[in-house]
Amino acid sequence: MFTNRLTLLHCVPIRLIKLTSLSINYFFPLPDLILNRFCLHILPEIHQKVKWLDLEQLSMERILCTTYYPNLSGIGLYNIDIERAINIFSGKIFDFNPFTDKYSIAIYHIAFIELSSLIFNNKGKLSNLRSFTLFCDNTTDGYYQLILPLLHRMSNLEELDLSLLVWTDNTFIDGNNLKFNIIHHMPLLKRFTFNIHSSTHFYNQDNLPSNEYIQETLKNFENKQIISSIDYFHENKYSGMFNSVRRVSLFDERSFEHEFFLRITQSFPFMEKLILINNKRQNNKQFRKSKNINQDLSIIEYPYLIELDLSKAQKDYYEQFLFDIKTCLPNNIRVNMDYRLVKKVTRNFRRPTTRMGLVEGNLNEKEKQLFMKK
Repeated sequence: MFTNRLTLLHCVPIRLIKLTSLSINYFFPLPDLILNRFCLHILPEIHQKVKWLDLEQLSMERILCTTYYPNLSGIGLYNIDIERAINIFSGKIFDFNPFTDKYSIAIYHIAFIELSSLIFNNKGKLSNLRSFTLFCDNTTDGYYQLILPLLHRMSNLEELDLSLLVWTDNTFIDGNNLKFNIIHHMPLLKRFTFNIHSSTHFYNQDNLPSNEYIQETLKNFENKQIISSIDYFHENKYSGMFNSVRRVSLFDERSFEHEFFLRITQSFPFMEKLILINNKRQNNKQFRKSKNINQDLSIIEYPYLIELDLSKAQKDYYEQFLFDIKTCLPNNIRVNMDYRLVKKVTRNFRRPTTRMGLVEGNLNEKEKQLFMKK
């Protein structure tokens, strides 16, 4: 019996650390032998029956160009650059749109949505798009400049599903924001599912929005099954232990010192993902370097850490996490880093005080995913 949905990719779920509930999925193209068979023999025979394709970026173009899919109504794209994904349906990659009528797009496991992206230079409407799903794994600062303009091109959308980690300037993404910036632009929208974590830095700490205020902005939504929570963390005032926290994002315009990370591990002992955004050099590092007193540092351990994102951090924080005299990371941890900074800090992977088993992942030169192996 033929199924009208084809998944032409290889998914490898990896539980990186024992005793943790999370695993990470890696998506790869099918082996060449199998992919060749599909493209040369199978797809040309069944192309009229195919209604949905699940693809990854390396083999996507070949599969879509192999034949014409007259009944294709949806596509799932995994581990793909969002610019590349949207350009497929804007005539930027192919000379044709793979869809002839109403269609759906689901984009999963996007690593980054950054302000450097150019996708929104295209203002064309995606008028036939009826369902859109966007899952981004890491924090984006492009909510207003990138994501909203993209959604505004989907004026006839009927179903929308967003899972985002958003960094904004001095505001949270609340119900009023969703209604004004998204829902009012989609008159045909029937279902809106969202899981949005927004973070910001409040310079004026008077009249900070409360969780009750956030709930009030959501009260007019038709589906009342909406949960919101809000937490404020004041600099140098971390106290207590948050045993249920698994994901931590850190941002500041002042440097994070070694002692600060020690407090973080004490406050969030079961942390599994850490995102660090800071372009300021560590002050105490420079003092210790001039006095040659590195030996007084306590080595910080992250026993449950699965993912570490330093892609938007200054070089000092690469040393903070890669130097054995400062930090002890678990084996097989997934990291997002600037590959050039990694090579510089590790002296092209030859520095004896750094974790040496870095294996390059399948990403571009700017943002390579690396793996720690003992």
